[in-house]
Amino acid sequence: METQPGPTSLLLAREWSAILVIGILTVALGAIILAWPSQTLTVLSVLLGIQLLVFGVFRLIGAFADNVVSPGFVGFIGILGMIGGVVVLRHPFETVTVLATILGAVWIVTGVIEIIDAIANKYVDGRGWLALAGLLSIAAGSVIVAWPEPTVTVVAWIAGFYLIVFGLFISASAFSIRSLTQA
Repeated sequence: METQPGPTSLLLAREWSAILVIGILTVALGAIILAWPSQTLTVLSVLLGIQLLVFGVFRLIGAFADNVVSPGFVGFIGILGMIGGVVVLRHPFETVTVLATILGAVWIVTGVIEIIDAIANKYVDGRGWLALAGLLSIAAGSVIVAWPEPTVTVVAWIAGFYLIVFGLFISASAFSIRSLTQA
């Protein structure tokens, strides 16, 4: 028995190009960070604060989607991301340790949720890719949390690499979502 996509999925499918733009911008942000790692401490703090805020908003909105297995957890992560983003934006010159710990924790929890979603939601296309994205998120977050006082260059490399991979997954998801409009 094949299931039909819900109204939220169809709405996202009609806006697949916006999701693709977000993916491309995320890849570009990661590439910029990798290109100028030592000059981007303040910029990195502000950009990651914005990324956490936007991530949190999208996760909170995603909690209300019709195919979410754990809407409470997804909503909680969204709120956590928004709080982290606001804190970072209000205090961009605070230590990298605090920023790294917040970012690492968000990536770990996000990875766990992505893996749970990949395992529990058998109707999601690309479950293996979602689980892989979750494992990468957990790995990147664990490295940051394990060494909260690394050099700015290392934090920038990890963040840049993560954003490039995450952006590629977002971009791939946009094309997967686009296929719903053709069904």
